Amino acid sequence: MKRKQIIYIHIIAWSVLFFSEVWLEYLGHRYPHDVHTFLKRLLIQACYQSIPISCFYGSYFFVAPQFFVHRQYLRGILYSILTLTGIVSLRYLLEYHFFIPVLGFDNYRGHPWPVTDYVENIFFYYFPKYFIYGQLYFFAESWYKDKQLKQELQKEKSAAELAFLRSQINPHFLFNTINDIYALMYQKSARAPEALLKLSELLRYMLREGNAEMVPLTQELRYLGNVIELQRIGAKDKAYINFEVEGYIGGQEVASLLFIAFVENAFKHGVLNDLQNPICIQLTGASNSVTFSVRNKKNMGQKDHTGGIGLANVRRRLELIYPGKHQLDTNETDEYYTVNLTLQTSPCVSVV
Repeated sequence: MKRKQIIYIHIIAWSVLFFSEVWLEYLGHRYPHDVHTFLKRLLIQACYQSIPISCFYGSYFFVAPQFFVHRQYLRGILYSILTLTGIVSLRYLLEYHFFIPVLGFDNYRGHPWPVTDYVENIFFYYFPKYFIYGQLYFFAESWYKDKQLKQELQKEKSAAELAFLRSQINPHFLFNTINDIYALMYQKSARAPEALLKLSELLRYMLREGNAEMVPLTQELRYLGNVIELQRIGAKDKAYINFEVEGYIGGQEVASLLFIAFVENAFKHGVLNDLQNPICIQLTGASNSVTFSVRNKKNMGQKDHTGGIGLANVRRRLELIYPGKHQLDTNETDEYYTVNLTLQTSPCVSVV
């Protein structure tokens, strides 16, 4: 909450308290009906209102920090005594140097109180309420600020962790694609410009959208399509990949560069050149959910188990971005590996 808003809330709270007391006084027929005397009584009531205000903020600004922050208990007791002394002095000055000589109002009708009565009245009437209210308000405000700070730190930690996880995208695919394009150019293949254009678009997407937490689903699908086409080009059209998109694909947003982890793992650890067992990639969209699945035949001759951002990292990203709003299931047999991911999506604000 902004500081200006807090000040407004304090002003409103004290105003409500002030006018409620005025209303009670009015109902008790203690306020005269002529305007001049009424305004004078209103001013007197406002001056008396400064006493609980001074008690509250003296406790809040000076006493409470000594007890709850600095742990200076003797100093806190000293500030409490000074606050009490200040309030007693304020009331004395108001009643004997303003009310009587300026407003002609004598609260004691010619029978002034001794100092001990002032102290006793302030100590037993104001301190049990407004002094303790100031302490409680300081404690509640400190707890709230500490909670907000912890939330901000957690957000920053999560953002840093997400950035780290995104940075671990496997470069294996990119290196292979560059080598494939070089081979196409060396052979003066007509497909080299197409492959280079797709790689350029892919890298542009990774650099521009990779830092965004959420992106339109349509952009993520276009990115996956470019990855798949580059894989086919690199395999000289001997990579059998079925990429199907079904259902509603429109205003959903998804986490950037999330699906690519499963696709990369399928390319790296799966069989690409088996016409009877193609890699199957399917995405089904609904108005508020997306289901993504990848199924590949396992390459038994694949010995490299490194690379990729790893299933553990993907799970961690999902926990950070979709807490309680996702389901990730994997199924592994002797021949096949299948991943199924379901996300609860949010509508896209704008589609670029």
